[in-house]
Amino acid sequence: MTALAPERERLARLLRLVEREDVYLRAVRHRLLGDDCRVDAGRVSGLLGDDTGIDRLESFGAKFARMQDTVIDKLIPALLLAAGEPVMAAIDNLDRMERLGLVAAAEPWLEMRRLRNRLVHEYIDQPGDPAAALERACRFTDRMHADYALIRSYATTHLGIACGA
Repeated sequence: MTALAPERERLARLLRLVEREDVYLRAVRHRLLGDDCRVDAGRVSGLLGDDTGIDRLESFGAKFARMQDTVIDKLIPALLLAAGEPVMAAIDNLDRMERLGLVAAAEPWLEMRRLRNRLVHEYIDQPGDPAAALERACRFTDRMHADYALIRSYATTHLGIACGA
């Protein structure tokens, strides 16, 4: 076994971390919403009607925020560095990842960042308030999962990074 350069070791650790975050996020999404991302005020009221629903909603928001933060703020810069690409501001890194074909599009990730702020920081006054945000976040979990798969595949295939535990 050969030692990896520090930036490649960090990338491997981050890939394993995001793998776990992805598994946990998709699991809590399933516990919260099942296979149906459609959310309206009535569904939110039902979720807020008991402690389990509230806990799942808060857990989903936290896991969504955590994975999105880890990918944008840590994984993408580490991947670019390991690939010999310049590391810039988050928006520029996302644009570079899109050009490299390692995220389907940069804009959804920017929208996820804005959505993360709503899910984590806004107080729920009316059940209709978070419905649209929750639905978007639910759908974005699929985008995060797919883009993570692209990143992981690139790291494995082109950089020789083993992503296993």
